[in-house]
Amino acid sequence: MWKTLNIDFVAPPFGGHLYPLLELASYLRHQGMENLRVVSTPAATPAIATTELEGVYLLKGEDAAISAIANPPYEVRSNPRRLLQQFRANLSLMADLKLQLRGVWQGRKPDLVIADFTLPVAGMLAQEMGVNWWTSSPTLCAIETQTGTPSYLGGLMPGQSWYSRIRDFMGRRLIHSFKTGVGWWFRDELRSLNISSIYRADGHERIYSPTKILGLGLREFEFERDWPTALDFVGPLTASPTFRHSPPVLPAGVRHVLVSLGTHLLWAKAPAALFIEQVAAQMPGVHFHFSYGVAGEQRQRSLANIHTYGYLPYDNYMTHFDAAIIHGGTGVLYSCIKAGVPMLVWPHDYDQFDHAARIIYHGLGLRFKANLNHTVNSLNQLFFDPKISAQVKRFKALASQYNPQSTILELIQQTSGIRSK
Repeated sequence: MWKTLNIDFVAPPFGGHLYPLLELASYLRHQGMENLRVVSTPAATPAIATTELEGVYLLKGEDAAISAIANPPYEVRSNPRRLLQQFRANLSLMADLKLQLRGVWQGRKPDLVIADFTLPVAGMLAQEMGVNWWTSSPTLCAIETQTGTPSYLGGLMPGQSWYSRIRDFMGRRLIHSFKTGVGWWFRDELRSLNISSIYRADGHERIYSPTKILGLGLREFEFERDWPTALDFVGPLTASPTFRHSPPVLPAGVRHVLVSLGTHLLWAKAPAALFIEQVAAQMPGVHFHFSYGVAGEQRQRSLANIHTYGYLPYDNYMTHFDAAIIHGGTGVLYSCIKAGVPMLVWPHDYDQFDHAARIIYHGLGLRFKANLNHTVNSLNQLFFDPKISAQVKRFKALASQYNPQSTILELIQQTSGIRSK
């Protein structure tokens, strides 16, 4: 029976990658599945402890180094030198992760491994050991394709002109060439991990499962491209762990705006908080709620119409907000879509520029500019623009048609290759 399957969920200890798998694993447990484990690092302990799931913790003593890779004190964007630095530092940890993970699986071999897309070494090891591997990915714009508008080039939007077609072709070639070059430069390190190349024979990236990619997003939100046949758009998972926190102060009779730059971008949050204070002074009839995104942090401070919090679980309170100023991370943007909240998107790094392009292209919000008058005018437009309101309602309805937990459960039940014997 499918309920007796051994399933391991593998993710780094960061909210945007770990929390969706915790939500999924918790749902499967409540459906009667018992042999579920979440594999991460010790930094994930507080989040896993909020569930009834078993945690397996690897790379002990390395959480500071892991955090330094994912959350440097500066923006990375498309800077080749900084990208290579990150990749080199990441590879230095992957050999240890693979060795430790092999030991765990030799002790109890899973029937299925669902690994976050940032940890392909876990999936490839599963393949080596004859274990089924599925990839989970909330960041679908990161998947490289052979048609359509490429990502990681500053947030390009689709176009129909000859210029756009040439731009997209050249952009795709640039991304492909850069990845190929990185693979050649680090060929010895990759071979030691049994990774022979960046791309498989079918042209798709080796970091994604050839069997199943769980796309934790809306197909309608993404730009149309030739997606891998293994990809299923199952819908977003946006729940956060039930950490202790101070609930937001929500007085009646005023508008409320959530402000969040997610759990990373530590270098950007203090300047952002100061700017929001200036905006709040210009809009006394609007209350601003700034979350620092520090898991388990209960600090709360209110000053006039601005409130600051250490941590807010988005889904718990999103329906109380009239608009949100966000960085473009998948967790908060999909929480906004599901709650019908328009967005003023303030991208800083990584995939955020591409998510900002999609928000604006679909009319779900506006692009932020670090200008006081522009921000005030943009928020008023989010409050009152009927076109934005209509698009927000449309995408809220689209999101309601997805049921990711039950869809993934059905995929598990229907996939005969992972049925227990």
